[in-house]
Amino acid sequence: MAIDVEALVIDALLGLVEQDGVPLERVTVKQLLERSGVSRQTFYNHFLDKNDLICQVYEQRMVHAFTGAPTGFAYRAELERSLVHMREHGTFLQQAVKMSGQNNLTDHVVARTQKFDLDWHQELWGPDPMPEELRLATIYHAMASTQMALSWILSGFPAPESELADLICRMRGIGMERLFEGAQTPGNPYAL
Repeated sequence: MAIDVEALVIDALLGLVEQDGVPLERVTVKQLLERSGVSRQTFYNHFLDKNDLICQVYEQRMVHAFTGAPTGFAYRAELERSLVHMREHGTFLQQAVKMSGQNNLTDHVVARTQKFDLDWHQELWGPDPMPEELRLATIYHAMASTQMALSWILSGFPAPESELADLICRMRGIGMERLFEGAQTPGNPYAL
C-alpha cells in the first residue's frame, strides 16, 4: 500500500494549526517534517514551499469537487459542501487568507475560481469559443463570488453555508439565461 505523502503533510499542518494552536505564519517546514515523519527531500518533491502546501490544503480538503467538472455539475450542492469544509478548517483558513507573498492562498483562490468558471462555461457553451460578453460576465461573477467567500471567511463565517451558497448562486445567475442562449447546454447553470 502506497503512503499518501501529501495527506500526511496536510494532516501535520492542520494538526499544528488547529489542534496545537501554532500560528500558521510561524509553522516551519522542520515542524511539518517532525510531525509528518517525511524527509525534507520528500516534502520538496511534493510542494514548492509552505505556501504551496497551504494551497494544496485548500484544493484537497475544501474544494476538491471543483476540478474538471462535467456538464451536469451540481454547482449549488458542491459549493455548499465546500463552504462546510471551509468552516470545518476555519482556524487554518482565516489565517491562510491573510498571508501575502509569492503563491499565497488568496491569489490562488482567485485564479483557480476564474479558470474553473471559464472552463466550465466553455464546456456548457460547446466547441465554439464562448461569446466575449459571456466570457467577461464569467470573470466578473468569479471575482465577485470569490470576494464574497473571502469576506465570509474573514468575518468569522457569520452566515450559514446554505444561505451563502444561495446568495452566490443568485448573484452568479444574473443574466446567465440570456448569455447562454444558443449554447450547447442552454439555461442558467446557477439556477436554484
